[in-house]
Amino acid sequence: MEKLIEKSVGQIKDRIEFWFLNYFNKAKADFNGNELFTVFELLDTELQTELKQQLNIESNEIPVLILKISESEFIVNTTKKFIRIDSDKTETINYSEFEWHNGYKSFVVDKEKKIITKHDGHFSEFGLRKRNGEIIYWKIPTGFAGYGFWNVTKKCELIGRKFKQMD
Repeated sequence: MEKLIEKSVGQIKDRIEFWFLNYFNKAKADFNGNELFTVFELLDTELQTELKQQLNIESNEIPVLILKISESEFIVNTTKKFIRIDSDKTETINYSEFEWHNGYKSFVVDKEKKIITKHDGHFSEFGLRKRNGEIIYWKIPTGFAGYGFWNVTKKCELIGRKFKQMD
């Protein structure tokens, strides 16, 4: 049986940011908070406050990354879970429940315009597989932001499986 590694909330936040910055091969200073997939603390302070009210996170939990779907729909990676927010509701998947990504449900090709949804500006259902086998589909952007989300957040499985958060 694997031994759990104790990490503080700050260490988990730093690890998630490290994965993000490493994937994009950039420094935090290269981001301004206006990107589709970005570091939460770089968002406009007003938007951060508004989103934190909707997130309903625990006192020992920090929002780390955010994927913008629309003006009112976001996916936030905290130190403990994925949280999907839209104007009507929030949905969560704890990292302890998360097994892996199933990837995009399907790609639609527009033969006339020769557009493949792997390009920026499109959206597709994206599967997050839970340890119990259930697959949750959330609409996310394709292209650079979506693939960044896919590649960075697949590592959140490690948090749920290997890290024990110290309070």
